[in-house]
Amino acid sequence: MGALQCRSHAGPRQQRVASPMIIDLTDTDTPSISKRLSREREATGFSALGRVLTLVVIARADDEARAIATAVAASQEHPMRVLVLIPQPEADADRLDAQLRLGNDTGASEVIVMRALGAVASALDTIVIGLLLPDAPVVLWLANGDVDAPLGSLAELAARRVSDVGRCSDPVGSLLDAARAYRPGDTDLAWSQISVLRAQLAATLDQPPHLTVTAAALTGSPNSPEFLLLSAWLALRLGVPVAMHDSTSSLPVSEVRLTRPDGDIVLCGDPAAGMSRLTLPGLPEQQLPLTQRTEAECLSEELRRLDQDRVFGEVLRSGLPLILEAQGDDDDA
Repeated sequence: MGALQCRSHAGPRQQRVASPMIIDLTDTDTPSISKRLSREREATGFSALGRVLTLVVIARADDEARAIATAVAASQEHPMRVLVLIPQPEADADRLDAQLRLGNDTGASEVIVMRALGAVASALDTIVIGLLLPDAPVVLWLANGDVDAPLGSLAELAARRVSDVGRCSDPVGSLLDAARAYRPGDTDLAWSQISVLRAQLAATLDQPPHLTVTAAALTGSPNSPEFLLLSAWLALRLGVPVAMHDSTSSLPVSEVRLTRPDGDIVLCGDPAAGMSRLTLPGLPEQQLPLTQRTEAECLSEELRRLDQDRVFGEVLRSGLPLILEAQGDDDDA
């Protein structure tokens, strides 16, 4: 076993619970990490009781700070153990380095960051299994955007698997990969990003008169996963073609237009004003707050439910092909 380093700002024992602590373990293994974690909990008063789940995060080395900050923010609502795995198969050494983060700076969680170097990166599941909380659900977050990461048994262990295809170099291709590999429990942060927008549209259509929508059109960024998923949801739920238009707006979806016999329903986002404008036939314009959710808010939403999201599965597998087929027809025309 290699070097061990502890950086702590802890003072007397009664103050340690409130003090941030970072412990570095070099060239270690899962049993050693578990033993050290237990020893620190006993010495400082930290407890695993009250943790409701284990969040396993797959992150990139150049983006670990963002992933950790997002997980810690989400833990304010969901006390949990956070296991951050950073695969680095290109490293020359074959070893596992770890870092334990305990204290107020980790919110309502305990964070274990593990860098799997060289050949160790090919067996991520064996690293994690011994650190999972007993009798608690597991959620897997692919913060690196890699839906094809070699996860081994991790995919089966997790009740929910949260991807983030918006961080991929090819979001559309990654969304298609996610559709082909879909299993119950899968979801994506782009889906939770548009949940408020979907709720607004559903609530609008629930108001009388209950007329049939005959066409739909979206304006925004057609290559963004939010745009594609909302288009697929509308196509599947309304059973109408969805026209897709590009815009220079900073919003993935800047306008939704639903056509009915009495006129158009238009929901248009105005990021400069921080408002959305809703227009219905025969009624004055309504102004609604423009909801641009943070990554932590989206992750928190996905952690609230540990059952499968059937609607997302239907949209991904059945709605997305409708949209992409329509895009292909438009390109050929």
